[in-house]
Amino acid sequence: MKIFKSLLIILVLLASKWASAQNTIPLLDRKISVHFKNIPLKDALFEIARQAQFNISYNSNLLPANGFVNYHCERKKVSEILLKILPSRITFKNSGNNLVLVKKEIVEKKKKNEIQITGYVYHSLEKLPLHEATVLDVYSSQALLTDSSGFFRIQESFNQQDLALSFSKSGYKDTLILLKAINQKIVVVLQKIEEFESIQPIQFEIQPVRLVESYPIGKLTISEQILINSQNILGYSKRKFQLSLTPGTSTNLKIAGTVKNNVSINLIGGYSYGVGKFELGGAFNINRASVTGFQIAGASNLVGGGVSGVQIAGVLNRTKGTQNGIQVAGFGNFNANKFNGLQLSSVVNISKNVSGMQLSSVVNVADSMLGVQISTVFNKSDQLNGVQLSAGLNVCGTLNGVQLGFFNRAKQNNGLQIGIINFSQSSKGLSIGLLIFVKDKMLPRILFAYR
Repeated sequence: MKIFKSLLIILVLLASKWASAQNTIPLLDRKISVHFKNIPLKDALFEIARQAQFNISYNSNLLPANGFVNYHCERKKVSEILLKILPSRITFKNSGNNLVLVKKEIVEKKKKNEIQITGYVYHSLEKLPLHEATVLDVYSSQALLTDSSGFFRIQESFNQQDLALSFSKSGYKDTLILLKAINQKIVVVLQKIEEFESIQPIQFEIQPVRLVESYPIGKLTISEQILINSQNILGYSKRKFQLSLTPGTSTNLKIAGTVKNNVSINLIGGYSYGVGKFELGGAFNINRASVTGFQIAGASNLVGGGVSGVQIAGVLNRTKGTQNGIQVAGFGNFNANKFNGLQLSSVVNISKNVSGMQLSSVVNVADSMLGVQISTVFNKSDQLNGVQLSAGLNVCGTLNGVQLGFFNRAKQNNGLQIGIINFSQSSKGLSIGLLIFVKDKMLPRILFAYR
């Protein structure tokens, strides 16, 4: 019988493992294949950067003059390859889509010098100034935007010999340059992406900016500069830990939207590219892309990508991508894609497609439901393969399962309705109740059971 078949599927689903959400790929985690046979180290580095599609910069004196590489691998991470081919005295640092090679001793603490670097950023063809291009110090993660004339000024303390600056703007090919950490003036020219005839499209997902950021709490707390940096800087980097008071006061500074943190602690609220293990927000958490692990907020969790794990919020959880796991909210859970698992709230659960269970004291809504909806007031699903249980109203388009409530309504009943009032436009199933209406039979019936 279809009813029991649906229930069996539900039980198997809830007992199985939740699938992991797909993540975008940061620079150091991109997998490539290389076959180097006695080639110069600098050529090997260029080939790695070309295949993995990132910018690389280093001082020419850094690499050994007679350095040659013999190395072969299939589908290995960039980080693993670099550790194999680089001399032990060289390390690397990345931010966004940029990677810089440095001597290990350079990253150690040294006496800081106050320097100032000024310059202009232009468009390559028209030689017009580029407004709101991001200028990023890769070492310190300090970032600023050019003004309407393309002008920028960096004035801070440096403790390294070299300075790596990244220049980027949405729609333009970003540039990474290595400078001596001294006072100087420079001019940088960026080319539009379409000007590169041979450029290959990036083969990893680019998470849009201004999705979750457009919610009221995002508009109030995320500055325009942080949003523009998130839009300008391609890709993202990974960090083990970040601490923030608000999105504008974070250890990730003005590039918070381009960093995925393993652990994120936000005293009031935070903003990041994503989370790898755990996030705690005193009031709110905002993530551009995916969240994996455990996320808890005093008021709200807002995620622009998928979630794999557990979300708990005092007021609401809102997720744009596919979610696998559990959502618990004081007011409501909202998922704009596919949800696999359990949604639990005191007021409302809404999801596009659900495989699992929705449990609330008031309302549950799903476009399609493979599982169980339980509420005291209202359940709705366009396609139901499972059970709707409510003290009030159950509504669905096509019923392949069971409706149990005071008033049950289905366009096409292929299952079982049990209630005081049952209504269906067409029925191939069974209705049990006091008042039963089947539109295509033309007559309402006051019967215990009707088929």
